[in-house]
Amino acid sequence: MLRRVLTDVMWEQLLATLKLKGCYDTKNSRDVMEAIIWKLRTGAPWRDIPHELCPWKTAFNRFNRWASKGLWSDFFLNYEAKLTKSGYSSTEVISELINMRVELGLEKSAPLEFLEEDQQPRSILPPMRVETRLILKSLGVKFTIQK
Repeated sequence: MLRRVLTDVMWEQLLATLKLKGCYDTKNSRDVMEAIIWKLRTGAPWRDIPHELCPWKTAFNRFNRWASKGLWSDFFLNYEAKLTKSGYSSTEVISELINMRVELGLEKSAPLEFLEEDQQPRSILPPMRVETRLILKSLGVKFTIQK
């Protein structure tokens, strides 16, 4: 059985944020948001999103559509602040954010033109897991614990 993260109260807060950013609500928006949160939390590829939530392509397309409306901009600012507070250097933080944005499809990856054949790039970091609380907080959820 799939473990879901969003409670009804959290979803109402997220829905208000979606409407504020101009994102429309469909019958499967909650499942799509669960899928996106699952992807961000685990760092897994889009194609590994559980089928019980929604098709991976739906989550990927909706993530990009919502990104173009500015929904995820606060998330990346909060993530950058968290990495900086955790003691990562500014170079590591920028590299991680670029890696995450490329992996999420927000930026295109381009080949490094000036690397020689036997030279490997050294600035690529492995994807980091993101806390669900950080994702929800950046999207406007005030609390994540049931009262």
